Amino acid sequence: MEQNGQVPEGTSMPSLACSFLHAAQQSRQALPSGSRGDASLVVQWPTLWLPTATSGPELKADDLRARVNDLTQWKQGDVRAPHKPLLLLYALARFAEGIEQFPFNRTEKPLVQLLNDFGPPRKRHDAYSFWRLPKDGLWTISGDDDIRRTPSKNWFVTDARRDNPVGRFPDDVAAVLRANPPLISELVETLLDAHFEPSYHEDLLTALGFDPDELLTGRRTRRKRDPKFREAVLRAYGYKCAVCGFEARVGSTLIGVDAAHVKWHRAHGSDEVSNGVALCALHHRLLDRGAFTLAAASTRERVVVVGEDTHGGEGFERWLLNYHGLPLAAPVRDTYRVAEPAMEWHHREVFRGPART
Repeated sequence: MEQNGQVPEGTSMPSLACSFLHAAQQSRQALPSGSRGDASLVVQWPTLWLPTATSGPELKADDLRARVNDLTQWKQGDVRAPHKPLLLLYALARFAEGIEQFPFNRTEKPLVQLLNDFGPPRKRHDAYSFWRLPKDGLWTISGDDDIRRTPSKNWFVTDARRDNPVGRFPDDVAAVLRANPPLISELVETLLDAHFEPSYHEDLLTALGFDPDELLTGRRTRRKRDPKFREAVLRAYGYKCAVCGFEARVGSTLIGVDAAHVKWHRAHGSDEVSNGVALCALHHRLLDRGAFTLAAASTRERVVVVGEDTHGGEGFERWLLNYHGLPLAAPVRDTYRVAEPAMEWHHREVFRGPART
């Protein structure tokens, strides 16, 4: 059976165990009557070799940073798909509050609301990321065995609502977050910088329950931009907002006028002047949030288009609705006018249409 503690080659583990049991029974039967229960008479079982369970390497904070940076997303051209980043942001915010379990029926509604508020304009958003995120090593699910899948591996949402599976961070990820609470804020910043324009950050943090003042102080944008872009765009539009004409300076320093990307830098929009427009801080934020978009009235003229879902009081009418259908200020060169592909992207991926008539 055993030779010098080694299992003979070709011997299967089940047959080996059966042989040991048979030998023990024979030894017991050979004992004198009345002595079979004597504790001093113990069958000497051969040493059985079994593989030793070994744990994988401990997850480090840098490993978790790498997983977040390498987050995979559904891609189709330049279409926005922030589903996984929004689920991670939501889960990190709740984890910081001590919540570590995320039942589907309690997670679907807030996740879809985040997608409606901060995702691309779509007729319908589904919580795809809940069952897609495990592939990235950042999420695990229990209780989903009986949920039917479509050919593309998506869940039948009716089954998910019935079975209410539970999502959570994997044990190694949760352990790192518990041991290093400041890492939560760092990962939130990473996700914001990688997937959302800066004008979204404060509103998104507030919606998640974070304190924007605390989290945004001293932050550095990680994505490099062409430092010449801002100056080139502002110069092209005379250092004034192309919508309302706002311009203010403290001494010689221009205040409150930005060079806005029409097709976002995070969506691989270029740093060409034709992908930019000079806007005051208010109209920059309104453009990024899809309150209005730009359209070509002719080959040379770009006009402001306000969406039906955008509304408000006197200030809204004065500072936005009154500009609906009016042309932007023209840049100093025709070649600097906002390019039509950039406007088309913004209309499709950001604008909260339909347009007002």
